[in-house]
Amino acid sequence: MTATATTATADEPQGNPRKRRAILDAAGTVFLREGFTRASIDAIAAEAKVSKQTVYNHFGDKERLFMAMTDDVQDRTVAHVVELMDRDFPDASKLTGPEDLRAALLQLTGAWVRVVYTGPLVDLRKLVDAESEHHPDLQQRWFTNGPGRTMPRLNKLLSALARAGLLDVPAEVLAVPELLAHQLTTTAGSDVRRIAHEADFDAEFDRRIAQGVDFFLRAYAPR
Repeated sequence: MTATATTATADEPQGNPRKRRAILDAAGTVFLREGFTRASIDAIAAEAKVSKQTVYNHFGDKERLFMAMTDDVQDRTVAHVVELMDRDFPDASKLTGPEDLRAALLQLTGAWVRVVYTGPLVDLRKLVDAESEHHPDLQQRWFTNGPGRTMPRLNKLLSALARAGLLDVPAEVLAVPELLAHQLTTTAGSDVRRIAHEADFDAEFDRRIAQGVDFFLRAYAPR
């Protein structure tokens, strides 16, 4: 669907950040609720409390709005994950031994998995997967804008722990890009989505994160 954009009015400029933010948030709500095919610009405009023409002025058509919405979610997720790494994981020189290392990994991994493996991001990933048959570049775009930006940073952090002697990682593992990061996050987060609706989710979540981190540390604890 495309539409010819009209000239924006003085009080509703095409680059109005408040309107753009409202449209992106509304698009996320409507696309997740209706799916890409059933979602309409009319419904998104109503959710955002803007005119349909304002949506077209900002994004052109539904496909470009969907792409912009997924990019926006990824940008905000990446910023949050980077903040977690900067905030929750101290410099390797400040970790004095195995207990400090385990505590830091538990804190970081738990926060990471909550962001990436639970909540709206999971539902959006399912929608991206469903639409990738019709838009083959979607999955690559998702990876590039999300894991492709966060996993190298996490892998760099874990590699620094190995260089500091806090982890004993074989050279062949270190040589594979992002392998350490994938091992930690996948081991800790692989089953979390299955327990999302359990009554004791928080306790079970913490237990599974601890299992994943301990498994990782058993593999790479200094001998």
